[in-house]
Amino acid sequence: MLTKIKKKIRSLVKDFEKKGTESFAYTVTNEFKLAESNIGEIEEVILNGENLESAQYTFESPNKISLDIESPGLVQEDAIDIIYSYYKYSDEELEGAISSALVWLSVFGYDEEDYELVENEELYIDPTPNNKTTDLISLISAIILKPEYSEYRLADVTVRYTPTIPTDKRIELLVTRFKWGVGINDLLEWNQGD
Repeated sequence: MLTKIKKKIRSLVKDFEKKGTESFAYTVTNEFKLAESNIGEIEEVILNGENLESAQYTFESPNKISLDIESPGLVQEDAIDIIYSYYKYSDEELEGAISSALVWLSVFGYDEEDYELVENEELYIDPTPNNKTTDLISLISAIILKPEYSEYRLADVTVRYTPTIPTDKRIELLVTRFKWGVGINDLLEWNQGD
Protein backbone atom coordinates (compact mmCIF):
# COMPACT_ATOMS: atom_id res chain seq x y z
CA MET A 1 0.00 0.00 0.00
CA LEU A 2 2.72 2.47 1.01
CA THR A 3 4.72 1.67 -2.14
CA LYS A 4 1.64 2.46 -4.25
CA ILE A 5 1.14 5.80 -2.47
CA LYS A 6 4.82 6.72 -2.88
CA LYS A 7 4.60 5.94 -6.59
CA LYS A 8 1.55 8.22 -6.91
CA ILE A 9 3.31 11.02 -5.00
CA ARG A 10 6.40 10.74 -7.22
CA SER A 11 4.14 11.02 -10.25
CA LEU A 12 2.33 14.07 -8.85
CA VAL A 13 5.55 15.96 -8.02
CA LYS A 14 7.25 14.82 -11.24
CA ASP A 15 9.98 12.93 -9.39
CA PHE A 16 10.67 10.39 -12.10
CA GLU A 17 13.46 7.85 -11.88
CA LYS A 18 16.73 9.10 -13.33
CA LYS A 19 19.84 7.13 -14.26
CA GLY A 20 23.34 7.96 -13.15
CA THR A 21 26.80 6.61 -13.87
CA GLU A 22 29.90 7.44 -11.89
CA SER A 23 33.46 6.35 -12.50
CA PHE A 24 36.19 5.95 -9.91
CA ALA A 25 39.82 4.89 -9.90
CA TYR A 26 40.86 2.76 -6.94
CA THR A 27 43.46 4.41 -4.71
CA VAL A 28 43.45 3.31 -1.06
CA THR A 29 39.86 2.60 -0.02
CA ASN A 30 37.24 0.18 -1.29
CA GLU A 31 34.42 2.61 -0.35
CA PHE A 32 33.00 4.98 -2.94
CA LYS A 33 30.53 7.79 -2.32
CA LEU A 34 28.02 8.56 -5.10
CA ALA A 35 27.10 12.16 -5.88
CA GLU A 36 23.34 11.55 -5.68
CA SER A 37 21.87 10.94 -2.25
CA ASN A 38 18.49 9.30 -3.00
CA ILE A 39 19.59 6.14 -4.75
CA GLY A 40 16.74 3.88 -5.76
CA GLU A 41 18.77 0.91 -6.99
CA ILE A 42 22.32 -0.07 -7.91
CA GLU A 43 21.98 -1.54 -11.39
CA GLU A 44 25.57 -2.47 -12.18
CA VAL A 45 29.02 -2.27 -10.68
CA ILE A 46 31.77 -2.75 -13.24
CA LEU A 47 35.40 -3.39 -12.35
CA ASN A 48 37.85 -3.01 -15.25
CA GLY A 49 35.08 -3.72 -17.77
CA GLU A 50 33.68 -6.80 -15.97
CA ASN A 51 30.31 -6.81 -14.17
CA LEU A 52 30.55 -7.68 -10.49
CA GLU A 53 28.11 -10.06 -8.80
CA SER A 54 25.88 -8.42 -6.19
CA ALA A 55 27.73 -10.39 -3.48
CA GLN A 56 30.92 -8.51 -4.43
CA TYR A 57 29.63 -5.11 -3.32
CA THR A 58 27.51 -3.63 -0.56
CA PHE A 59 25.25 -0.62 -0.95
CA GLU A 60 24.87 1.46 2.18
CA SER A 61 22.01 3.92 1.99
CA PRO A 62 21.87 6.71 1.11
CA ASN A 63 24.85 6.73 -1.30
CA LYS A 64 27.87 4.62 -0.40
CA ILE A 65 29.18 1.49 -2.15
CA SER A 66 31.80 -0.83 -0.67
CA LEU A 67 33.52 -3.40 -2.87
CA ASP A 68 34.19 -6.83 -1.38
CA ILE A 69 36.81 -8.19 -3.77
CA GLU A 70 38.71 -11.32 -2.80
CA SER A 71 42.33 -12.07 -3.56
CA PRO A 72 44.21 -10.61 -5.29
CA GLY A 73 41.95 -7.68 -4.39
CA LEU A 74 41.92 -4.21 -5.84
CA VAL A 75 45.08 -2.67 -7.21
CA GLN A 76 46.04 0.96 -7.78
CA GLU A 77 44.12 2.58 -10.68
CA ASP A 78 41.53 -0.20 -11.09
CA ALA A 79 38.56 1.36 -12.91
CA ILE A 80 35.19 1.15 -11.17
CA ASP A 81 31.96 2.22 -12.88
CA ILE A 82 28.71 2.32 -10.93
CA ILE A 83 25.37 2.57 -12.73
CA TYR A 84 22.35 3.39 -10.59
CA SER A 85 18.88 4.93 -10.51
CA TYR A 86 17.92 7.79 -8.22
CA TYR A 87 15.13 10.18 -7.26
CA LYS A 88 14.90 13.76 -6.07
CA TYR A 89 13.02 12.77 -2.91
CA SER A 90 14.09 10.01 -0.54
CA ASP A 91 11.63 7.44 0.78
CA GLU A 92 12.02 9.09 4.19
CA GLU A 93 10.92 12.46 2.77
CA LEU A 94 7.88 10.81 1.15
CA GLU A 95 7.04 9.03 4.40
CA GLY A 96 7.25 12.35 6.26
CA ALA A 97 4.82 13.92 3.78
CA ILE A 98 2.48 10.91 4.12
CA SER A 99 2.58 11.21 7.90
CA SER A 100 1.69 14.91 7.61
CA ALA A 101 -1.11 14.10 5.17
CA LEU A 102 -2.63 11.68 7.69
CA VAL A 103 -2.66 14.45 10.29
CA TRP A 104 -4.45 16.78 7.84
CA LEU A 105 -7.09 14.08 7.20
CA SER A 106 -7.78 14.02 10.93
CA VAL A 107 -7.69 17.83 11.34
CA PHE A 108 -10.29 18.33 8.60
CA GLY A 109 -12.45 15.37 9.70
CA TYR A 110 -12.19 13.39 6.47
CA ASP A 111 -13.92 10.33 7.91
CA GLU A 112 -14.34 8.47 11.18
CA GLU A 113 -11.04 6.61 10.79
CA ASP A 114 -7.90 7.77 12.55
CA TYR A 115 -5.16 6.79 10.09
CA GLU A 116 -1.68 6.33 11.51
CA LEU A 117 1.69 5.52 9.98
CA VAL A 118 2.83 2.48 11.97
CA GLU A 119 6.18 0.72 11.95
CA ASN A 120 6.22 -2.90 12.94
CA GLU A 121 8.38 -5.17 10.79
CA GLU A 122 7.62 -2.74 7.97
CA LEU A 123 5.97 0.64 7.63
CA TYR A 124 2.23 0.68 6.88
CA ILE A 125 -0.92 2.75 7.34
CA ASP A 126 -3.42 1.53 9.93
CA PRO A 127 -6.27 1.07 9.27
CA THR A 128 -5.71 0.26 5.61
CA PRO A 129 -7.18 3.07 3.47
CA ASN A 130 -9.31 2.40 0.40
CA ASN A 131 -8.19 3.52 -3.08
CA LYS A 132 -10.03 6.87 -2.90
CA THR A 133 -8.31 7.65 0.40
CA THR A 134 -4.88 6.65 -0.95
CA ASP A 135 -5.47 9.11 -3.80
CA LEU A 136 -6.31 11.82 -1.28
CA ILE A 137 -3.24 10.98 0.86
CA SER A 138 -1.09 11.14 -2.29
CA LEU A 139 -2.53 14.51 -3.34
CA ILE A 140 -2.10 16.05 0.12
CA SER A 141 1.48 14.72 0.28
CA ALA A 142 2.21 16.27 -3.12
CA ILE A 143 0.84 19.63 -1.95
CA ILE A 144 3.09 19.41 1.12
CA LEU A 145 6.17 18.60 -0.99
CA LYS A 146 5.42 20.98 -3.87
CA PRO A 147 3.16 23.78 -2.62
CA GLU A 148 4.25 26.02 -5.50
CA TYR A 149 2.53 23.73 -8.03
CA SER A 150 -0.94 24.86 -9.07
CA GLU A 151 -2.00 21.55 -10.67
CA TYR A 152 -1.74 17.92 -9.59
CA ARG A 153 -2.83 15.01 -11.82
CA LEU A 154 -3.65 11.40 -11.10
CA ALA A 155 -5.17 9.01 -13.63
CA ASP A 156 -8.74 9.74 -12.51
CA VAL A 157 -8.62 13.21 -10.96
CA THR A 158 -6.99 16.57 -11.66
CA VAL A 159 -6.72 19.24 -8.98
CA ARG A 160 -6.09 22.92 -9.85
CA TYR A 161 -5.58 25.91 -7.58
CA THR A 162 -4.92 29.58 -8.04
CA PRO A 163 -1.26 29.85 -6.97
CA THR A 164 -2.10 32.39 -4.25
CA ILE A 165 -4.25 29.99 -2.20
CA PRO A 166 -2.28 29.06 0.98
CA THR A 167 -1.20 25.43 1.46
CA ASP A 168 -3.48 24.72 4.43
CA LYS A 169 -6.48 26.14 2.54
CA ARG A 170 -5.62 23.98 -0.50
CA ILE A 171 -5.62 20.91 1.70
CA GLU A 172 -8.87 21.89 3.43
CA LEU A 173 -10.64 22.44 0.09
CA LEU A 174 -9.37 19.12 -1.22
CA VAL A 175 -10.39 17.11 1.86
CA THR A 176 -13.83 18.75 1.90
CA ARG A 177 -14.38 17.92 -1.78
CA PHE A 178 -13.23 14.32 -1.30
CA LYS A 179 -15.74 13.96 1.56
CA TRP A 180 -18.52 14.79 -0.92
CA GLY A 181 -17.09 12.30 -3.38
CA VAL A 182 -15.22 12.47 -6.64
CA GLY A 183 -16.05 10.79 -9.91
CA ILE A 184 -14.00 9.27 -12.65
CA ASN A 185 -11.96 11.88 -14.53
CA ASP A 186 -13.01 14.65 -12.16
CA LEU A 187 -11.51 18.13 -12.43
CA LEU A 188 -11.38 19.89 -9.07
CA GLU A 189 -10.62 23.57 -9.49
CA TRP A 190 -10.48 26.45 -7.00
CA ASN A 191 -9.84 30.14 -7.43
CA GLN A 192 -8.73 32.65 -4.79
CA GLY A 193 -12.29 33.59 -3.82
CA ASP A 194 -13.47 30.00 -3.18
